[in-house]
Amino acid sequence: IVGCSNNTVTLATFTPPAVQPKILATVYVSPTPNAEQQQALAAANPATPTPLIIPTATVTPYIGVFLGEVDNGEDGGAVIAPALLAGATSNIPVTVALGPACPAQADVAFGTRWAENTEVSNALGCPIEGAANLQGTLQIFERGVMYYSPTGEIWAVSPSQSHFWYAVNAPPVQQGDIVVPEGMLAPSQGFGAVWRGLPGVQDALGFARSPEQGTKMVTQKFQNGLLLADGGSGQVFVLLSDGRAMGPY
Repeated sequence: IVGCSNNTVTLATFTPPAVQPKILATVYVSPTPNAEQQQALAAANPATPTPLIIPTATVTPYIGVFLGEVDNGEDGGAVIAPALLAGATSNIPVTVALGPACPAQADVAFGTRWAENTEVSNALGCPIEGAANLQGTLQIFERGVMYYSPTGEIWAVSPSQSHFWYAVNAPPVQQGDIVVPEGMLAPSQGFGAVWRGLPGVQDALGFARSPEQGTKMVTQKFQNGLLLADGGSGQVFVLLSDGRAMGPY
């Protein structure tokens, strides 16, 4: 139809709209908003809750060398050889658990110095009798002392060897001459009988340094031994049933 017409076709020209510049407005936010401004900010920027992530349990792979099943048998011994622990010390304070309190207590005549040694007091045990006050006899030797009780009992104590000898009654006197060093004495009577008759006493105590003398004594029997206090010197001996002598205290 256009080809058969003499009319000229005019094409429309598209003119793009003019670009209008955008004007940006900066909103001032006070660093110290008042209560109304704080509410407006909270409404404009609601807090987004953090989703709770629950991990899914899975089998944890073990990386290493398989050494076999667990042995539930008897203990094979210490992991660390005891010899490696010899002399080891620790800064961790250790509280020693003591046994039950004794129903009876040691007499006040013995003081408390001996009881401060817990090893000695535990070895001695609890009193089984009350204290006995005696007027006894003693004799001092080169390396020890001997005590005699009116009951006939005799104790020969060697502190240097931590040992003592005990006789319920004096044994028969052994005959024979003794060479006594100058300035020393050979014990006689009951002391002499124990000194000569019980093996080891003479060598342990040596010769007497002074004659026999009377002394006040206090004794008290315990489960595993005896406490003996010398009233003249104030010394206390712990005499255990196994022959050990502790002291003097």
